[in-house]
Amino acid sequence: MMLGHNRLSILDPTPRADQPMLSQNGRFVITYNGEVYNHVKLREKLGGEFRTGSDTETILEGYTRYGEKIFEMLDGMFAMVILDRTTGHWVAVRDPLGIKPLHISRSASSVVIGSEPAVIADLVGATPCAEAVAEWKIIRRPVPGKSFFSGIDEIMPGTLWRSDGRSMRYWTLKPLEEPFSQEVFEARLTNSIKEHELSDVSNNALLSGGLDSAVITALSSVERVYTVGLPENNEFDGALDTARFLQRQLVRVEVSPDELHQLWTELTRLRGEPLGLPNEGLIYSVCKSMEPLEKVVLTGEGADELLFGYDRIFRWAEKNAWSGMEDFLIRYGYSEHPRPTERLLDYIDDLRYGKTLTEFLEDFFLHLHLPGLLRRMDFASMAASKEARVPFVSCAMISYMYRRPLQLRIVGHESKLPLRLLARRLGLAGALARQKIGFSATTTSTGDRYQEYAHFQNTVLEALGWQ
Repeated sequence: MMLGHNRLSILDPTPRADQPMLSQNGRFVITYNGEVYNHVKLREKLGGEFRTGSDTETILEGYTRYGEKIFEMLDGMFAMVILDRTTGHWVAVRDPLGIKPLHISRSASSVVIGSEPAVIADLVGATPCAEAVAEWKIIRRPVPGKSFFSGIDEIMPGTLWRSDGRSMRYWTLKPLEEPFSQEVFEARLTNSIKEHELSDVSNNALLSGGLDSAVITALSSVERVYTVGLPENNEFDGALDTARFLQRQLVRVEVSPDELHQLWTELTRLRGEPLGLPNEGLIYSVCKSMEPLEKVVLTGEGADELLFGYDRIFRWAEKNAWSGMEDFLIRYGYSEHPRPTERLLDYIDDLRYGKTLTEFLEDFFLHLHLPGLLRRMDFASMAASKEARVPFVSCAMISYMYRRPLQLRIVGHESKLPLRLLARRLGLAGALARQKIGFSATTTSTGDRYQEYAHFQNTVLEALGWQ
């Protein structure tokens, strides 16, 4: 058994917290990527002396005492492998919401687990999967559970794999029975942002001109925020307005269309598989512009999935019945003439079974769409040696809003109503009034997303030599 780790030091950045790390009793060894935000509370429960200030040691000593039960206690984002040096058994675990990636390749002679499937593919000689590429052209990622390489699987969120071949879900998303309260929503979000600021290095935030990042900035203690865009497509004025209102220092990063296209090629070759979204290049650029000690970046990912920010498709779902797979994939997807694989059709059919159209869409965006966005954010930031953190994507937040009536989130012409009510209380009038475009990477004025994505996808496939 071989374990390796390339560390981005956030908590206890001294060498004593390097990985792989041995437990105090010498029996267990861990390699781990991510952040556990409640690790200080877990230490209080565990008691005893610790050698480091790292959450890595907290997980390891928690596993020593509680075994697999410790994973249910972790609040954060993580992908890890823990090896029992006495028995040779190991367990691989991924966080409940799929914020951190984890993949596995199994054969009669070996098991290889890692964060980056392209690295695993190099080790085991796996080849690109045509089905995954076909799915990527429609939904910007392979179907959940698969990767871009044949024989390499995605370890699903909230799942652990054991060395004996068994796997199990240790966390399942369920609706809460308690009635909705705006005060509870705001308290949970405020607490989540506070927890996501846990670090021993400098924190900052990404700021567009929109609502999600404005609220995160307002409720955080970050002093500096960053915005990025193209010369003719950006939210620089809106971001500056919000930054001035909140009295935060704003750094503006401008990327030319030619630079963006070059970044698509560079990042694709670095990743060894297709990028998910065109704005991956913008995220990488803005993260590269940050100071070396600014290693933690708060972002607004997850707000749209949590609060039905994709209101056009949710309004359609509220008023219409299912009208067929082709209609749905054209309405949602990124290919003008989608040719779905059988496994994608099966996945959607299984996900849709026994649900209203709105319930299906909620699950689709949480289980397929959101992990794809998180993968994009994780890779682009980590490639620049930064750790992106997503306060909207916490078990506390997702569970609290799950299966709430659509009318709690979309009222009249407004969506994300709980966040809008909070933003009004915070005085964020500018962010409330502006139409959100986010860090858009659209480089033409045609407004045709199919042409834009075809150009992006052709550039990516050419960089990989997969055409």
